[in-house]
Amino acid sequence: MALKKLNPLGSIFGKIWLSFWLSLILIVTAAYIVSVQQSLEYSIETPSSEHIEILNTMQLPTVDFRSEDYSKLAQTLAEFNSTSAYQWYLVDNNYRMLGAPQPPKRILVMLSEMMEGEGMHIGQWDNENWLGPIPITINGMSFLLFLRGVPPLKPTSLPYWLDNQWMQVTLALLISGLMSLLLTWSLVRPIEKLGQSVRGLAKGDLGSRAGVSVSRRQDEIGELGRDFDDMADRIEALVSAQHRLLSNVSHELRSPLTRLQVAMGIVRQKAPEGLDRALDRIERESDRLEHMISEILKLSRFENELQHIDRQPLEVDDILRKVVEDARFEAEPRNITINDTLLNDLLMNADPQMLHSTFDNVLRNAIRFTPENGSIDVTMQQAGNVLTVTIADQGPGVPEDKLERLFDPFYRLDQTNSGAGLGLNIALQAVQLHGGTIRADNNSPSGLIVEIQLPLQLRLG
Repeated sequence: MALKKLNPLGSIFGKIWLSFWLSLILIVTAAYIVSVQQSLEYSIETPSSEHIEILNTMQLPTVDFRSEDYSKLAQTLAEFNSTSAYQWYLVDNNYRMLGAPQPPKRILVMLSEMMEGEGMHIGQWDNENWLGPIPITINGMSFLLFLRGVPPLKPTSLPYWLDNQWMQVTLALLISGLMSLLLTWSLVRPIEKLGQSVRGLAKGDLGSRAGVSVSRRQDEIGELGRDFDDMADRIEALVSAQHRLLSNVSHELRSPLTRLQVAMGIVRQKAPEGLDRALDRIERESDRLEHMISEILKLSRFENELQHIDRQPLEVDDILRKVVEDARFEAEPRNITINDTLLNDLLMNADPQMLHSTFDNVLRNAIRFTPENGSIDVTMQQAGNVLTVTIADQGPGVPEDKLERLFDPFYRLDQTNSGAGLGLNIALQAVQLHGGTIRADNNSPSGLIVEIQLPLQLRLG
């Protein structure tokens, strides 16, 4: 454990520190090499076999020179140098240089030192590379021959292509950029993965985890990933225990509630006159309690993946038509009008009870929030094999930031609402089991539109 703490690659701090340090070392080294190269005046070395081969393969220009008038010789060399890959220069006994174009004056110092040495050398200064001196006799007169523009000697410590200063700077920039890229990827990649896991958990995916790629890291991000996984494990265990408790309590409440309803029937038969109103109230509350327990048990089956879907071919428009008719009966006391625009003969392979429950929950929710004398529009549209059912009410609508939470279990925007806040969540789970989607948006100028999309298998007729 102590050795791991000393490993700089075991922490983000160490990785960042090492990366910046190595990048600075590379930049400083490259700058040092460039400055050293620039500070060198010139170098004189022994020519390589490549230079000897160049010298052996070159052909001398034809020189018509019969006097000490060097102008003819200089003109001949200038004409030859203008077309040759390597320029020829001659130095006479008085150290006069013949040939064109004239080299920089600083080169003359290097050429002078090359003539003082013994044998042939190659002199290098910046981009100037000279080979010589080579004793040569033209028409009985002695000269020293220099070749200009020959290839430079390969550096002994660096590859040939690294001899170029711009190449050195470019290489340093590429290496530092690559290291920065690796550092960024190493830090950002696990953070993105961790962010996806956090968003998944926030959306209710209790199985969302950071994963091995994050938790196996030995730095701060790996520690954060392991802490997140531990937290997600505990949340999943707590939520699962809560669901089991809720399911068990609801199941245990159902038996005494059934016995209570039977007892209510006996009491109603033997009760004296004047108690009907109180008994009706008890019966309504009993029915409401039974409905709530039924919804909780249904939600528990969905969340524990115990809800089986009984698919069978059915006409979905018939189911929605029956739900609308039942809803009209419920809406009539408040003078709410339900307008429907339904299609015919739409066949899909679905669970009829789930589909009926889905439409019923959404439509009854619309009735609950629509004011008296208002209206609700129920429409069906088909696009290809996708059926879209929209139910639009004239209620107060929902704040934009609360729209997504409408489908959360036990969420009630209006706390005075007597519902348990389970209807829309059950509708969501049923639609998803059928491979569809459900969403809610605010209507204009007021109200809520719930849109349900379901896949159709085929259309009859």
